[in-house]
Amino acid sequence: MDFHKISVEVTENDVDKIKQFIMTFGEIRSFVTVKKTVGNKELKLFYYTFTIETEAIQKFLIKFNAANLRAVSQDEMNEKLNTSIKSNAAYNSAVEADINSKDLKGLKRKKTLADFISEGQYEVLLDMIRNIRLEHSKRQRAEAGIPLAVKRAIELNFEDGKSGKRRASVALEELVKIATNAQLRNLRLNHILINAGMKAIEMCTLYEDFADELIKIGNNIKIPNIISIKSVVKFSEIALRDDRNFKPAYEADINIAIKSTNLRWLRMAFDTVEHEIEADGKVLYERFISFIEFKKLGN
Repeated sequence: MDFHKISVEVTENDVDKIKQFIMTFGEIRSFVTVKKTVGNKELKLFYYTFTIETEAIQKFLIKFNAANLRAVSQDEMNEKLNTSIKSNAAYNSAVEADINSKDLKGLKRKKTLADFISEGQYEVLLDMIRNIRLEHSKRQRAEAGIPLAVKRAIELNFEDGKSGKRRASVALEELVKIATNAQLRNLRLNHILINAGMKAIEMCTLYEDFADELIKIGNNIKIPNIISIKSVVKFSEIALRDDRNFKPAYEADINIAIKSTNLRWLRMAFDTVEHEIEADGKVLYERFISFIEFKKLGN
């Protein structure tokens, strides 16, 4: 399933403009999902991210251009969000364990470590442990909270993805982002990366036209090897009849698989995790490999 994402930076002066723009969706409303992110409350800066199904993108862009809104890249948005977190002293307040009544009023304007964990904001905690200006004890507390924050992020994204295809597209992207996070891997949280990868695979099975995403996961060399293999095993299970024939409903996904499957990578990955794959899974893996090899020969 193909989606397009466009993010917009909105200041206090643009609030009416963004509301009017959303009201113009009309006939494409069911093809667009909107997610609002707070950039900086004090500066009244917000980001609206639109996820649009391919069939509606042309009409969306016509309306978008007419609205004269400012689109921002994901990198630019992330940079400003990180700057906002640092500038409002969230780091210092997040790891304070003892809050007295005098500080209660100030706490309402700041987030605590518990807030970051419950909201699944693991990236904030990862930034904190990289911040050498923080006290060592605070960095230790932040690191201790990372596993719970990541698990919460996985739960929140998976539940959100179950509510509809467009939300599932965003959720799947976030799950894969977790499963490929190098800093989490360096913290020896491989079991959590694998959990995120398994949830990503499960997300792909919730919607029939997400099958091609399983191939993308299988080809991703940054994801745990076991997830790459389990992803193509799941694709084999749902899309193939045997090592020569596929189910007609998955013809478009099969064409993508034939063109993009990295057989060399999958064989290398399989060799490292073969002992973790059950017998049925090995059969489905071999079926997939044999099918792709057969088709790549022009059959």
